[in-house]
Amino acid sequence: ISTKVIDLHGFTLDKANKSIEKFIKNSFLEKVNKIIVITGKGLHSQNEKDPYVSKKLSILKYSVPEFINKNIDLMKIIHEIKEASIEDGGEGAFYIYLKKNKSTK
Repeated sequence: ISTKVIDLHGFTLDKANKSIEKFIKNSFLEKVNKIIVITGKGLHSQNEKDPYVSKKLSILKYSVPEFINKNIDLMKIIHEIKEASIEDGGEGAFYIYLKKNKSTK
């Protein structure tokens, strides 16, 4: 299984959504099976020490999967989305399993 990881720690919601969309599409083209998306747990993250980073970081944990679920183009290539196991970030991460890319490129 080929796996890629994207870390969205400290991203704005807009930047996170744009980044994840491009990442999923590129991963699909590269015939990646599994993506680990790290959003961070939010309120308990180290970013609280940084006054320039939004305090609403846990928003990514909920809004990124929601963005993906509402994106018809992305959902056509996604097989399943589920919470990550503890060693991959637990609540601060999730998996995206992509459908098989049948293109011959």
